[in-house]
Amino acid sequence: MRLIAGALLILTAEQAFAHAHMANYPNEPRVREVLYPAAGVALLLGLGLMVWGSFSDRRSTKEGA
Repeated sequence: MRLIAGALLILTAEQAFAHAHMANYPNEPRVREVLYPAAGVALLLGLGLMVWGSFSDRRSTKEGA
């Protein structure tokens, strides 16, 4: 579940970054003030969840578990 949440946050970060580049002239500075940091935070959270999930979401190799 953590892997899926991490992947979704990484996709959210990509979308926020892409939308920051699509802003038109009058709104460009304010959009970039919000979307660049939001993309960075979402990317860091997503990568953290992906790493955490890759270690903790493994299936148990014990028999009978």
